[in-house]
Amino acid sequence: MYDLILKNGNIIDGTGSPAYLADLAIVDGKIVRIGQGLTGAKQEIDATGLTVTPGFIDSHSHSDSTVLTYPDQIEKIEQGITISIAGQCGTSPAPISRDITPDKASMIGEFGLDTDIYRTMGSFLQTAKNVPQGSHIAILVGHCALRLAVMGMENREPTADELEKMKSLLREGMDNGALGVSFGLIYPPSCYAKTDELIELAKVVSEYHGIVAAHIRNEGDFVVKSTNEFITIIKESGARGVISHHKSAGFENWGKVTHTLRMIDAANANGAEIYCDVYPYGASHTSVGVRFVPKEYHAMGLKNVLSDPELRKKIRQENLDYFGPGLDWVLVTSCDAYPEVEGKTLAQIAREWNKDEYETTFDLVRDSGKCQACFFNICEEDIETVMAYPRAMICTDSGVARNNTVYHPRLRGTFPRALGRYVRERGVVTLPEMIRKMTSMPAAVYGLTGKGLLREGFDADICIFDPDKIIDRAEYTDCSKRAEGLNYVILGGEVVVEDAVYNGKRMGKVILKNTR
Repeated sequence: MYDLILKNGNIIDGTGSPAYLADLAIVDGKIVRIGQGLTGAKQEIDATGLTVTPGFIDSHSHSDSTVLTYPDQIEKIEQGITISIAGQCGTSPAPISRDITPDKASMIGEFGLDTDIYRTMGSFLQTAKNVPQGSHIAILVGHCALRLAVMGMENREPTADELEKMKSLLREGMDNGALGVSFGLIYPPSCYAKTDELIELAKVVSEYHGIVAAHIRNEGDFVVKSTNEFITIIKESGARGVISHHKSAGFENWGKVTHTLRMIDAANANGAEIYCDVYPYGASHTSVGVRFVPKEYHAMGLKNVLSDPELRKKIRQENLDYFGPGLDWVLVTSCDAYPEVEGKTLAQIAREWNKDEYETTFDLVRDSGKCQACFFNICEEDIETVMAYPRAMICTDSGVARNNTVYHPRLRGTFPRALGRYVRERGVVTLPEMIRKMTSMPAAVYGLTGKGLLREGFDADICIFDPDKIIDRAEYTDCSKRAEGLNYVILGGEVVVEDAVYNGKRMGKVILKNTR
């Protein structure tokens, strides 16, 4: 007897092939039969008129920060994401900085002050793998974490010994199941690394047939140069690569992705293996300090820098020369020192405080441990260009909400939005092709065996939705709204979501990459 049969669904198997009508049977968390007229199950779901696909894979996630503290991953599973690829943009829970004592390490959760689990990526993964999750997650080792663990925030090249220590920590993570390494080349201290350092770390990943993902050094004026640097890293190291959330930000740079995608094609034609991912929104989301304070100042400490009148004056002029006046395109989503400003633009806050916009921005950053915002600087045509690229996957670039009430709507709505807005409404790609971008392609890129396809013997991680109705409802002004048209999510053969509402079953786990 089968555990579950999905009856009369329009199956899109993840390969890019057209839909076909069939039943699908599940036993012990595996797909065991796909065919017509299947009977004899403990439970049946009538999928008549609905589309049945593999569970969605978030190619670029930050959910690793909450696997111990918020393991339900509600905002992921409630939009159909059954696997998140985390540890991105150079950040990962481990290894912890040499300057952090164990009792100050973050993300402790139920483990109290016993934070030796964060000393290495291996110790973290071996602990996290035993914590049931609401959705599967796999993790990269962050380059920021490696540098912090070995060098702190120092803005210099590593010594030969320091580089070997970073490589050793990376190998330890890979030996224990990490997928590869991520670079966050706009974030300190990752941004202090020169290309040669990045190549050496990528070579370690290549030894394990892992992946190198990168928030490239610049996504604006120098996006072409930064793309070329990443291509060089991949060519010189022999690793496989993913350019994270690919875009060309700032109106004066719109359209450059057409050129950078051609660069990727040329590199692949010459033997490289490079992909990218994209989120379906016109706003990015990151730290206000990273955006408005030049990188060279971060090693000094933002509080110190922004308390110096002369430095403030200099940085203000640099921003004014580059961005000009008017910061109504920046929406604050979190600010621990001034929570009352969350959900307001920097221009609004400045008016309320009766201050200059940049002085207001500097005060927010100086006084806060965390100040983040949405930046409305991405062109709709560029989103569609990247999304249509055959080697582009879909990502949220988000973790989970935790206790936050204001955040980027991509945290809740990315995958339903891609299906509703960009497939059904705008026809950027076909439905089978979009499902491929969400399932089998990321499974293959990140080496997730048994995932990403509806085939007999594969894991029963499945989404069932109405292609005529599925759409995101999360907005910048109300990010908490659930999707519409998502009927069921099945994880490990168990129904975990009905009508976009999670039922609390933790069927997910931390997935460890096959080691050598």
